[in-house]
Amino acid sequence: MNTVPGEVAAIAALELGNWRTARRILSEGELTDAYIGADLRTVARAMSYRAAGEHGRAWTTLGIAAASVHRRQPALPVLPAKGLDVVRLALPPDPGEQAGAAFRTVRLIWREQGELSRLRRQAAESPIGLTQDRHILLLAFIEYLCWVECDRESWLQETPPDDDSASVEARIDEFRERRRDGFLRSATDLRRLQRPTAGGMTRAVWDRADQYFGLRRMAMEELARRLPPPWGESATPAGTPRRKGAQLAWMMAQTD
Repeated sequence: MNTVPGEVAAIAALELGNWRTARRILSEGELTDAYIGADLRTVARAMSYRAAGEHGRAWTTLGIAAASVHRRQPALPVLPAKGLDVVRLALPPDPGEQAGAAFRTVRLIWREQGELSRLRRQAAESPIGLTQDRHILLLAFIEYLCWVECDRESWLQETPPDDDSASVEARIDEFRERRRDGFLRSATDLRRLQRPTAGGMTRAVWDRADQYFGLRRMAMEELARRLPPPWGESATPAGTPRRKGAQLAWMMAQTD
């Protein structure tokens, strides 16, 4: 009986945002390409950091995956280095139905880097009617909706395989329990993604936004205005997979 190589199954899971499933596949499955497997482990770790509200760690970890791919495939296009602190992969021509694990890995990294880069830019903006601090807290809350509340795997009980995973799950628990400190921590980390020396978010910002339910209402209004995910910096080619959590959060906002 034919079996799907572990890295192909892991890519499929990561394309849907199921980083816990991918991590399990990569630790237990049979891999035919150790290099791709290593890059996918790095991407899964970056996704786990983003779910935990550790946006800076997600950004640098994705940069590690991008640099690894580019070292092995130097002909791959990268984005101009101006102003960037990590390697950013550009998207090569789509091979269509012949797309293999290597292309899908590049597309996956490109998607995740593009979304975080857009988030990084948004954190520096001050939309009309919102202070920058409240805007950043709103962005962090939308991240929670897309990566925790609307991610089915967030609600399945699973024993973390290592200390790093246990730390990530402990931070995700702060969101599951709707703890103010978790959202302020995430917003602080997001602000520092753009300005590393920025100060921490305060309870006053949380209170002025009407706390959890006020932020949820604003998040639904913001998601309702958006086009479907993924939300990158450039046009998304047809066929680019959407994370299930982001898609569900967006659909929920359209019918709210």
